[in-house]
Amino acid sequence: MLLVGADTFRAAATAQLKVWADRIGVPIIEGQTGQDPASVIFAGCQKYKAENFDVLIIDTAGRLQTKINLMHELEKIRKVIGKQLPDAQVTTLLTIDSMLGQNSLDQARLFHESTPLDGIILTKLDSTAKGGIIFAVSHELHVPVTYISTGESIDTFAPFDPVIFIDDLLA
Repeated sequence: MLLVGADTFRAAATAQLKVWADRIGVPIIEGQTGQDPASVIFAGCQKYKAENFDVLIIDTAGRLQTKINLMHELEKIRKVIGKQLPDAQVTTLLTIDSMLGQNSLDQARLFHESTPLDGIILTKLDSTAKGGIIFAVSHELHVPVTYISTGESIDTFAPFDPVIFIDDLLA
């Protein structure tokens, strides 16, 4: 597995991803603040191919206030991946904070228009937030919830189980 830290908009993003790479013992390609994310992804794709990694995970920018430039950036990223890894199976997941409510639906719509989503990761279910907005997001966009996170350690990240989710929601 190879990680690529391509969220060059937020200064701490790559540093946070580096912590996770160290925790799980995998290499990372790190972008610098302000660097073109597509160039970081290009470098990651090159390393992925050259060293025969089996999985490439790319962390891209996400912003609460979704801007048109971000959408263009995501489209460019998708093109770079398509050119560099034309035969690769690409899965695009959007991480949604369970505490954001209606903003999550608006953000998911915009992301899905720019880069079709294959799944959703629902995070921060360890707080008082229940993540109920996920019903609207999943229903409207026809995108499944694939993973959840109920904390900040590796063992709190799990495949989504709808039965457990509903039980917890109604508890």
